[in-house]
Amino acid sequence: MLKRKLAGIFLLCVLTLSPLGSLCQAQTTPFLSDGEIRMLSNEISGDRAFEHIRWLSHWHRDSGMEGYFKAAEYVVKAAKEAGLTDVRFIEQPLPGVNYTARSAELWMVEPVELKLADIGEHAVYLADGSHDADVTAGLVYIGDASTESLKGLDVTGKIVLTSANPGTAVQNAVYARGAVGVVSYNTAESKSPLDFPDQIAWTRIGGTPPEGKKGTFAFALPPRKGDTLRRILATDSMQDLFSTGKRTKGGRIVLKAKVDTEITPAPGRTGFVEGWIRGSSVHDQQIILTAHLQEEQGSANDDGSGCGNLLELARTFNKLISEGKMARPARDLRFWWTDEIYSEYRYFQDHPDEPKKFLANVHQDMTGADQALGSRVQHLIFAPHSRTSYLDAIFESVGTYLINTNNAFLAASRQGGLPRPHTRPLYSTRGSRQGYNARFVPWFGSSDHMTFLDGPINTPAVALINWDDDYIHSSDDDIDKIDQTQLRRNNFLIGSIAYFLSKATENDVPTLAAETYAQGTKRLANDLRVAMSMLKEGSAAGDNWKEANYVIEQGVLREHHALNTVRVFTAPGSKATVSLNELNANMKRNGVQLRVDLETYYAQLRGAPPTAVKFSLEESAAMKKTPRNVASIKDYFDNRNKVRFRSNLHGLMSDEVFNFVDGQRSYYDIYKAVYAEAAAAGSWYYGTVSLQDVVGLLDAAVQAQALSLK
Repeated sequence: MLKRKLAGIFLLCVLTLSPLGSLCQAQTTPFLSDGEIRMLSNEISGDRAFEHIRWLSHWHRDSGMEGYFKAAEYVVKAAKEAGLTDVRFIEQPLPGVNYTARSAELWMVEPVELKLADIGEHAVYLADGSHDADVTAGLVYIGDASTESLKGLDVTGKIVLTSANPGTAVQNAVYARGAVGVVSYNTAESKSPLDFPDQIAWTRIGGTPPEGKKGTFAFALPPRKGDTLRRILATDSMQDLFSTGKRTKGGRIVLKAKVDTEITPAPGRTGFVEGWIRGSSVHDQQIILTAHLQEEQGSANDDGSGCGNLLELARTFNKLISEGKMARPARDLRFWWTDEIYSEYRYFQDHPDEPKKFLANVHQDMTGADQALGSRVQHLIFAPHSRTSYLDAIFESVGTYLINTNNAFLAASRQGGLPRPHTRPLYSTRGSRQGYNARFVPWFGSSDHMTFLDGPINTPAVALINWDDDYIHSSDDDIDKIDQTQLRRNNFLIGSIAYFLSKATENDVPTLAAETYAQGTKRLANDLRVAMSMLKEGSAAGDNWKEANYVIEQGVLREHHALNTVRVFTAPGSKATVSLNELNANMKRNGVQLRVDLETYYAQLRGAPPTAVKFSLEESAAMKKTPRNVASIKDYFDNRNKVRFRSNLHGLMSDEVFNFVDGQRSYYDIYKAVYAEAAAAGSWYYGTVSLQDVVGLLDAAVQAQALSLK
């Protein structure tokens, strides 16, 4: 009877995960009733979120700036108006200086007078960290500002022009060779200047000069304007390249820079805004909803969009609760508007017991992109393999519902009788009627959610980040690039996850377990495909059998872990616990069958079964060393920042090496887990993983006392 039940579940998983099954399920998700879908979609507004972004985009709001605190004050006020309780700004120390630019202008005074930059027009014309200046000096072009390009050039007392990041020119030309300032025309995020000739990159230089040196300044110009300066310097002929109406002789330029900034000594101050919807009964399983305030002026999408959406989600939930349409959540909902990444790490160190109360984090970063501009795709980012959980299953289920109901499908609308172009769309009053261009992707960090996944914090987290983005970290990331419709859709996804988790009980365990199991079956199918490909790529001399086995072995362990995370919603010895035990047993049998399948394929390729695996001396040594995190969260993060080891590991796989440390896995176990994760995504995505790199990184972390050996 049990086997028939499990076989039925497996068949259901296969149907659910097939392309046909996915589309057949397009109009619903098991985590929300039809009425709950309507309740949330009716109330969540992209237009209201947009109005918050309109306010936030006024301020240049890098960490610790006056504009950052003004933006935080706005969020505090708006969060209270949205009905959140216990709203406060949590002040935190800032390791660096507090910096605010008051005014800054750059003029060409010879060969013709022309204003080149003014932060009254856009704050990013001046590199953050610039010091006061009132300088008139000749301009010298220094190429990429490398020591090689500076050979033979006299830049003493001059302003230098570079196509590189201004920080390089500050070090090599100002502090090393006596230049007085920098003008840069590099692009943000390595974009081609041919594609974005009029975009100003957001840049920064060190706010604290080397000992004995005077602070300097750097202006950022768009590539077209910066290259025009270079062209004037490069000609002795008469020219009017800036179209001023006055022809002048080229070959010489004199600039005047006037800068007024306010810099207070380190340590400075920063912080983040917090607000609550208090749960009715459960206070040690908090759902943390995050977005970050810190960015450049404008920064409408990164991350004004997430901040605006969080405020709108707070309003939505509180309105629905007050109207009796939504019961007060059982669990606490905790809203954070942060100084990106820094705020969380600092908070965890200052309050080491707080992470023990976290159930999950759901994060919004760049969730308002007008997808008609460029090749913008909403990336729906799964947790890394070290933190795979029930959260990924909820995320994929609701996200798939959203993708399938907000994109056009020929069979459904042309002959299936469903509305066209989208079967159950979410649009905004002032938004587009575009499709929802979104895809699920393996883990990516570099935003606030990574802090919850890290080491001793160990909290499941998923995130939304738009990419590729032509406008990020530049003067172009402004409200004209925002689509209220995409704001609404992404907020529906985050809101649905938060809503379900806030009220989930043991009665929801069968659904959570089934969806987690089904999603895991799909992941394991990919693991088998990857392992078989590895065997095919191998040879008799190096047949990859050992490594292919690791992909299957670690995949099964990952899925056991994912199923076991559902236990957080169960009581010991309950019926739900028994069901989870049965699914785990079935997952174990699936793992055995996958290995049989791999052995069969090996025999087909090689004409004989695989031989027993043998381990090298290095592998055997790695099996004998078991790392664990140091007891103090503060010591862990402080010392981890001191780890120095150069490797070929992808940055995200380096993070995973630390995330897999649990006091149980050996160095070799961690290597296998990270190797399997990188292989499952592909070397093009995560690079390759070697035992030497993993062992070297872990040894360096032990030496830095971020880890200890068990």
